[in-house]
Amino acid sequence: MKKDAVKVGIIGVGGTIGSTTVILNGEPNVQLVALADLDANRRKRVLGDIKGVRVFDDYKQMFDACDLDAVCIGLPTWMHAPVSQEAIALGMHVLCEKPPSNDAAELMPVTKLAESKGLVYMFVRQSRFTAQLMEGRRLVQAGELGDVYYAETRWIRTRWCSARGWRHDKAKGGGVLLDLGIHAIDNVWFMMGSPRPTEVMAGLYCTFSDLAPPEQTYTADDAACGFVRFENGCTLHFAVAFSLNTTNRQVPAADSDLVKSEIQEFQLYGTKAGLESGKLLVGTPDGVKVKPIRLNTSSQASPGAPAQKADDITLQAREFIRAIREKDEPLNSGSQAVMLMQMLDGAMKSSETGRAVAIQPIS
Repeated sequence: MKKDAVKVGIIGVGGTIGSTTVILNGEPNVQLVALADLDANRRKRVLGDIKGVRVFDDYKQMFDACDLDAVCIGLPTWMHAPVSQEAIALGMHVLCEKPPSNDAAELMPVTKLAESKGLVYMFVRQSRFTAQLMEGRRLVQAGELGDVYYAETRWIRTRWCSARGWRHDKAKGGGVLLDLGIHAIDNVWFMMGSPRPTEVMAGLYCTFSDLAPPEQTYTADDAACGFVRFENGCTLHFAVAFSLNTTNRQVPAADSDLVKSEIQEFQLYGTKAGLESGKLLVGTPDGVKVKPIRLNTSSQASPGAPAQKADDITLQAREFIRAIREKDEPLNSGSQAVMLMQMLDGAMKSSETGRAVAIQPIS
């Protein structure tokens, strides 16, 4: 056992948690103790040559048998909040795959419990730790863009149907808004400084169920678009789709081409400058002056932390451990997880009612 190490267990290896498992095993201040997953082949694939890790079919058995400081949860969406709450109630810090819950109401008791027990609750959003988003956030905080008042974000696939049926099952937390929308919206929201959302207007659509095999449930949204207004006056436009009759607009298709493409993009616009396609567009009386952005690949997880050259998933894992050891709020905090879910909840409700939905402050 590593001296003074944070003892970690893994529950499920979905999403980024499989990679996180390997990363944590190599960290100096971490002891990977146990892994629980129903599929023995998945356990074997993730652990590889890692030795000394106890394996379980059921995470409850792992809780009973192991003395853990923290758990990383990579289960299907509908299990995230209840399993997180179980772990926190037993005194464990939690890193949970996105989306952290089915809705904000389900998540609030989880984050409140963690706060009351002095435990770290952190949700997975590894893209926040990329050099591109970190630099965008730094530019906003430094005032380089002035007051940011408008943002756009898109993640569009021309055609896609997951082999994992729950991604299209509304009852199990499926749908493009919870799958891709949470990433697309958070990308720009994070760079903006995560202001409090106040209102959402959106439309969700389920139009390509014919793409799914007959035995697969396909009841969730495959396209979503809308606007979010924030307390600071900024407005965000988002559009996400599993399937949409479009091409990648940046690479025009030739006549008669059969196109299956995917595009992710986001822009921020402020009173001094805009941020587009990795370039800073500085306003002048005659137009905008284009400046390249130099990305710092030796990123740091949070202000004051030492710079370490690493990929985004590694930096995210290190931030989780740092927050535990320093008894600090993580960069991907519980309160931000709740606000992010409030935006998604508001978008769903707005689509159902055909009206804009107000978002109340977290009580």
